[in-house]
Amino acid sequence: MSEGKRPGGLTALAVLNFVFGGFGVIAILALWALYSLVTGAAKVAAGQGTAGAQDIAAVTQVGGTMVLISLVLLLVSVTLLIVSGVGYLGQKKFLGQRLGSIYGIVSVVQTVISIAFLKSGFGIGTIIGLIYPVLTLILLNNTFKDDFVNP
Repeated sequence: MSEGKRPGGLTALAVLNFVFGGFGVIAILALWALYSLVTGAAKVAAGQGTAGAQDIAAVTQVGGTMVLISLVLLLVSVTLLIVSGVGYLGQKKFLGQRLGSIYGIVSVVQTVISIAFLKSGFGIGTIIGLIYPVLTLILLNNTFKDDFVNP
């Protein structure tokens, strides 16, 4: 394929990356609010000194840690999603194919952690969180692997 002609499927994948990246930014803001709420509750519980306050503080500390881990993974995932979308448009091997593949792996790990530790359940978000990254990995490393012509 010539350098000037980008495949329509690769362009569509880039657009999906930007759309999901936008949703991811919204999710980061929501998760940050949740993290602030959980840590604030821990501070209030610790400051009250009433019976059971230590238990509440311990539970919110563990929950806050898991939310923080999810927040960091989501931030990495969304950054990789948006940057790899730019790489798809430029047909760049590293920015597109490599970072897109890394996104796929990080996103699957993030979804598994979300299911296992945060007990988030298996809803539409989980399905998208598994299918799109796996589909991205397949497309980048099979269908579009020869379309990344720029370093």
